Amino acid sequence: MKTYFIKTVVLLGVFFISSCESDDSPELLAPTATSETTASNIEATYTTIEINGNVSSTGGSEITSRGVCWSTNQDPTINDSKTTETSNTFTSTIDGLVANTTYNFRVYATNSVGTSYGTVQAFSTSSLDDTMWDFLIVYDPNQSTNADVTFNSDGTTLYDEPSSPGTYASNGTWSLNGNVLTYDIDTDPNNNSSYLFTGTLSNNTMTGTLTHYTGVLNWSATKY
Repeated sequence: MKTYFIKTVVLLGVFFISSCESDDSPELLAPTATSETTASNIEATYTTIEINGNVSSTGGSEITSRGVCWSTNQDPTINDSKTTETSNTFTSTIDGLVANTTYNFRVYATNSVGTSYGTVQAFSTSSLDDTMWDFLIVYDPNQSTNADVTFNSDGTTLYDEPSSPGTYASNGTWSLNGNVLTYDIDTDPNNNSSYLFTGTLSNNTMTGTLTHYTGVLNWSATKY
């Protein structure tokens, strides 16, 4: 009986110590992720948007993934498009977006407990409406022309060459399909003197080709 009593006391003591150690373990929580980007400091072009993020709490567990997820849907998740960053304070540059389009963004962070999201924020890429661009039209390696082109919100355009204002001023029309521009100057339909610009927007620049009665030329443009 004496030996049995001693074993019981020892076992109870071990159980008590183990229970105390378990109670002292910190509780793991999901991380906290927030965006530092606002409408007043947003950096956006026609095809890119920058989002500043911060993982303000790890939840007591290692952060295994963090970044920004986005979609045109209301509540983007990591199953949508996303960036993956290496630091808990970061800037995600999101490219390949479509001009004049509103996207929803959320900062996210993942640890062993799960994934947490920041507040949904809606930001838009730039619109071509009512903007002026500096076009460079290359005829050959030794000859080029600069032109100011205004894209009006009603789909019309104004072309003018700053080297001789008013001399070559022409109206036209434009449209944007995704990030592909079609811009047509029809100076005289009876003489087949249509100038058709096609090109692609990227950040705050455009590049493409100009087709007219003398052939096909290259052009590029930057936003004023």
